[in-house]
Amino acid sequence: MVAQLNRSRLAASLALVSLTSCVFPSGEQAPATPQRPTLSSDTNTTAQGTVELEAGGVIDPADFLEIPTTLKFGVGPRTELFTNWSPYVKQDQPGTDARGQSDLDVGFRHRFLKESEAFPSAAVQITTKIPTGSTREGLSSGEVDFFAAGILSKAMGNASVTAFYELGMLGEANGPDTDVQHSLALAGSYPLLEDLSGFAELAGVFIHEQRFQSVFSTVGVAYPLNPGTVFDVATVIGWSDDAPDFQLVFGATVNFGQLFVDP
Repeated sequence: MVAQLNRSRLAASLALVSLTSCVFPSGEQAPATPQRPTLSSDTNTTAQGTVELEAGGVIDPADFLEIPTTLKFGVGPRTELFTNWSPYVKQDQPGTDARGQSDLDVGFRHRFLKESEAFPSAAVQITTKIPTGSTREGLSSGEVDFFAAGILSKAMGNASVTAFYELGMLGEANGPDTDVQHSLALAGSYPLLEDLSGFAELAGVFIHEQRFQSVFSTVGVAYPLNPGTVFDVATVIGWSDDAPDFQLVFGATVNFGQLFVDP
């Protein structure tokens, strides 16, 4: 399946990563704040003034291939802006397989409550999906969608736990109404070795109007090459008919440092 990947799109993605690392001066390297590859995000935000890139792959041996890419910028000590986009998606379909780019997500996450001994940290996340994918290929609904999420994160000894809920308002291609999407997740991480941590998540996505129920779990490990670079690999296993049976996900989060550095 990997051999079928459009080489020009892959080369462009790799060139973008290389160009970004050259354009943004590193200064003092800030710690990376990985949010991939789980459905949920925690309350951490990209360090103020720095640029961070998350990139990787999703492979479903049965019928799916994707290159999810997220670019993040820390606009304040507790706030980040982000964009999510996949330059290449391949979805097996009867007849001709669907190939192309995904829709574009644009949003921000703001941590409004700092963690204390008694209380978790809390954040909100607002996202707008812009239909840049192909409706002809079936990779986009062609409608604008809106999402609002609430996030709680808490350290419990060496472990950390995150609770995530997101409400989505999905535009309908054939009418003025909207479908309502509920996304819930409970995720946790724990150090396994000195330089290796494990993470797991149980998540569900539900759309009542479409009778869609996707329940799945993600289990993986993360390895920090250095404070600003974290690699991850995980498996996704579906527990409902609408969820993917199995997926392999892998990628990295890299903080490139300050966007503007004083001379």
